[in-house]
Amino acid sequence: MSISKPNSIENFSDNVKKPKRYFIVKNIGYSLIIIMNSIACVNNTGLKKNIIGIESKSNAITRIEIPSKLIATRSDYQTKPVPPNSVIMGYLMEGQMPTDSQFKNMTHVGISFLQATNNRGEVSMTTGWENLNEIIASAHANDVKALISFGGGGFKVTSELMGVKDNRHNLISNIIKFIRDNDLDGFDCDWEPSWINNKSKMEKINNAITNYYITFIKEFREALDKEFGKGNKIFTAAILNANSIWYSNKKQIAHFPQNGWWHYLDWVSLMNYDNDLGSKHATFESVFGPEGSVSYWTSFGIPQSKIVIGIPFYARAGWGEEFLTYKDIIRINPNIPDTLDFVLHSKSILGIKKEYGFNGVSTLVRKVKEGKKLSLTGIMFWRLAGDVPVDHEKSLLAAMSEELKR
Repeated sequence: MSISKPNSIENFSDNVKKPKRYFIVKNIGYSLIIIMNSIACVNNTGLKKNIIGIESKSNAITRIEIPSKLIATRSDYQTKPVPPNSVIMGYLMEGQMPTDSQFKNMTHVGISFLQATNNRGEVSMTTGWENLNEIIASAHANDVKALISFGGGGFKVTSELMGVKDNRHNLISNIIKFIRDNDLDGFDCDWEPSWINNKSKMEKINNAITNYYITFIKEFREALDKEFGKGNKIFTAAILNANSIWYSNKKQIAHFPQNGWWHYLDWVSLMNYDNDLGSKHATFESVFGPEGSVSYWTSFGIPQSKIVIGIPFYARAGWGEEFLTYKDIIRINPNIPDTLDFVLHSKSILGIKKEYGFNGVSTLVRKVKEGKKLSLTGIMFWRLAGDVPVDHEKSLLAAMSEELKR
């Protein structure tokens, strides 16, 4: 795409290049004309600089690529089959080191997060990962694969990063280098829609997913295979429970495009939580019901053999800070029945209680059983820090692992 300058600006620029100075100084009046003309030339030169600035911005805009029209199929790329019911992936943040007992109940960990620090594609870890290599070494010692997770719910991924070829390629190269330098086993793309108050800006940011998701996924897979050999590193993605972002009561957009990007991935993790508040936060029906997440995404095109369902290790009453970890709930009510999926609790100084919905052991086991019946790839959870110790009778990780291996 090219942007031409308006004729008026072209003509004005020409006048700046060729100032007319055909004046005969005969009196003070003519002298004033010369002075005024000189001032005009200076001002015109300044305006010319402003025009160049505008042109530079325009050129930056033209570097945004036209979205790919590719509709990928199995003939474009095939991953190695992952055995059904073989994945238990736990996410880690802020340098959390799992115990050996926790490692033994997982197959993969997602180290969260690696993020781009600017639109040029330079990257760095979020806080708390000074012990990164120690955690990776401990994972490998326990025969657990360590993936680096990119993005996160609070991170904005823009078209200036993903829609500009040089920036996107620089990002990919930097991630590949990070994987190589830190002996990681793969990459988890957690490129999520952004949530901000300005809905117009929010939509513009999220359109980057619509326009460039498949481009990034395809190019990253190609770079990963080129660097490490086809299939030697794991490549996954985490996506929403459903595919609708509401911008108003009348406007919703499905940002994840239906163009086959999943063919380049080993599996796709469904973030089956934060669907609603209170007891509706992460229900069984929202995952496996007729209109649930698994039904939606398989109809979308993702095969069941590539789906990993998600479990929250926290309770939700509202957005923002209105949540409790699962271990908070057990601490508040040590004898809570395994069948109960919500508690009434107040985090307010006013003492107003709210309904905090979560997944207890019974609901978790029911979800794992249903996933096994459908031969899904496995299960993931956000995040390990929310659980009680794995030897605790109410540990979600222990119940998950036991049921999946049963």
